[in-house]
Amino acid sequence: MFGFSCVALGSNVASESKAVLRASGKVQVNGTGGREITTLFSGDTIQTGEDSVANITTSRSSVLVMPNASVKFLGNSVELTQGGMSIATSAGMAALADGLTITPTAQKLSKFEVVEYEDSVVIAAREGDVTVSDGQQTSTVPEGQQTTRKKKRAGAALGANGSHAISGKTVAIVAGTAGAIAAAVIVLANSGDSKKCISPSGGKKCCTQNQQGNNNCQ
Repeated sequence: MFGFSCVALGSNVASESKAVLRASGKVQVNGTGGREITTLFSGDTIQTGEDSVANITTSRSSVLVMPNASVKFLGNSVELTQGGMSIATSAGMAALADGLTITPTAQKLSKFEVVEYEDSVVIAAREGDVTVSDGQQTSTVPEGQQTTRKKKRAGAALGANGSHAISGKTVAIVAGTAGAIAAAVIVLANSGDSKKCISPSGGKKCCTQNQQGNNNCQ
């Protein structure tokens, strides 16, 4: 019985430290072009191209890696080094970015986004609250709101109206998860507008400027 328990425990640890990557477009794993479906282990790095996305799934978590992004899979956390990612988790999966640790406040379904810019990191809580810690101070981002943290090193100025923007071709992807997580649908669109800003669900209007210089507020 003791031997069986040890084997079972080892298998559980192994299952928590690996995940499945589903790639759409040009996606590299550890610097090498990966297959459409790849098994990931803790420490693996993922880099997406301009028109590519990647979906990382574990038993109770799903991570959508956006175009032109770079992340490191760390088991029950993902470190963002470039671009943006969206996480849906019921296992408390955390995100790391520029010395910040972003963690769901409750062990239930949570959805949040983290986007890194040259000068700042934007964190948006889509479903459930998240805590943001820099190792010295901790704050909470309530559901439906977002916060911007200035990066440790100096960078470029903010975009128009003090908000950042994501540009790129239209990308639509459905990220499925196992267990208690329902399918998440993420759409990145650029239909005539040069920029699309991030705003919390149900928040204030988000304004962008198209190629003709006209404002388009949603």
